Amino acid sequence: MSEVSSLGSVVAEPVRTAALVDATRSLIDAARTADAPRDALERATALVREATDLLAGHHVEGTPGQIALRVELADPGQFATGDPGRFFPYSPVVGPLNPIAPPLVFTFDGERLRGTGALAAAYVGPPGTVHGGVVAMVLDELLGAVNACLGLGACTGTLSIRYERPTPIATELELESWVDRTEGRKVFTVGTIAAGGEITARAEGVFIRIDPGALPLG
Repeated sequence: MSEVSSLGSVVAEPVRTAALVDATRSLIDAARTADAPRDALERATALVREATDLLAGHHVEGTPGQIALRVELADPGQFATGDPGRFFPYSPVVGPLNPIAPPLVFTFDGERLRGTGALAAAYVGPPGTVHGGVVAMVLDELLGAVNACLGLGACTGTLSIRYERPTPIATELELESWVDRTEGRKVFTVGTIAAGGEITARAEGVFIRIDPGALPLG
């Protein structure tokens, strides 16, 4: 069973929702890089507004979260999969059902989480490179996801990032994270982003484990 088709408990039509999300990602990239004539822009604007109106009537009320369209719909079993895209389907970094999430693919070997993928023009900062805030967001999710894979789900306490060189746009990246140690409720996690075998950024985070019932999971 594919990651997307296994999300039936999260959303009623996971495959079709994922197809819409993929098309929206393509739209975002096209809009970011286009310098189109007036007629094309007006037609595209009308189509986007039509699609927005079509979906607006199906808005779901409730507390939104990374784990589900609304927190009360979450399936506790999804956390046992060891797949960040499965237990964070609406994450802005790894979520297959979030149109602003880049298509990063992750694997967990029981100890370390590794990922690959490229960040498109929508994430650019300095010319040709990923915005530093986006790098931080990716690293925060990378570290938090390996914690969750190991059953150490926690909230970010502190996150220290060292930008060693520019992270290039539209280039295959390699991501890796692992837990260094735990001390009581604190989880100390590290991770890196690399391009062409050279590390571009690394992070060290201190995460605080909390009672899952203390706040909405999201």
